[in-house]
Amino acid sequence: MNSPHIIDILGKDESHKVIIIGGMHGNEVSGLEAIDKVTEQLKAHPEYLKKGKVYFLKGNLSALQTGERFIDKDLNRLWLDEYITGDLEEIADTKDLKELHAIIENICQQNYKDCTLLDLHTFSAESGIFCIPTHNKKSLDLASSFHIPFIEKLSESLPGTALAYYGNKGMTSIVVEGGTHGTSRATENLEAAIWHLLAYEGIVKDDLEIVKRSRKKLQKEGEVYPYHLELTYRHQLDDSRFFKMNKGYYNFKQIDQNEPLATHYQKQIKSPQKGFMLMPLYQKKGSDGFFIVKEIKDIYSKKR
Repeated sequence: MNSPHIIDILGKDESHKVIIIGGMHGNEVSGLEAIDKVTEQLKAHPEYLKKGKVYFLKGNLSALQTGERFIDKDLNRLWLDEYITGDLEEIADTKDLKELHAIIENICQQNYKDCTLLDLHTFSAESGIFCIPTHNKKSLDLASSFHIPFIEKLSESLPGTALAYYGNKGMTSIVVEGGTHGTSRATENLEAAIWHLLAYEGIVKDDLEIVKRSRKKLQKEGEVYPYHLELTYRHQLDDSRFFKMNKGYYNFKQIDQNEPLATHYQKQIKSPQKGFMLMPLYQKKGSDGFFIVKEIKDIYSKKR
């Protein structure tokens, strides 16, 4: 395979394949920075690799050049058959979609259960770290292993994500949201997430010091937040240009019912329920103003 979307391919065999994507959004470079740090270490220490193969991919090339979230449409809302197979050249972002799709299909060869997908993201809020699994047990077990907050029902509420697309095909898929756009902390968190995943999947040796440090970092980052949550409300936007989030909101901030949260078309938006704030929109582009989540107490919470 030869494509500008392929950053690197490392590993010993095809027994298990891990696909790691950074830069799905053009204003989220921390995932790519984290990938660069991990691949540098793996190349310097090939003895770290135990089995399997890792494919490091770059997302929206066009948007990354401009530093914008996307060009015409959000690439991480286009993972639908109508865009993947359709002839929609007027949407610039579909070019990257089709190329990424072709690469991943070539990697997996329809054996999606032999592949794991990690999609690296950041957000516009000031703090927080969390991951998003799909609804299958392998994805939930993986999400819980990071020891950071993980949120159910979010992948099902967002049509057209790579997470949902490949999760529905049976691939173990997960998104990690590492922190605020463009911060060193986000890059370090995503680097730690990559090392944890590689060890969890048996690609690298589990007893490596860099893996141990990464897991301690993730646990420390996540311990101040609720652990297992589920989506209860999504505030979808038809046009983000007319949406303005009120100041002072961040991931997992507790909010009350009827609390003023934002304005949309100059109309006040109040919280429809009590819960925790998630991903308040403090950037120009986006299809969601904010989400509300609630904590779940179950078997995963007991394992923390």
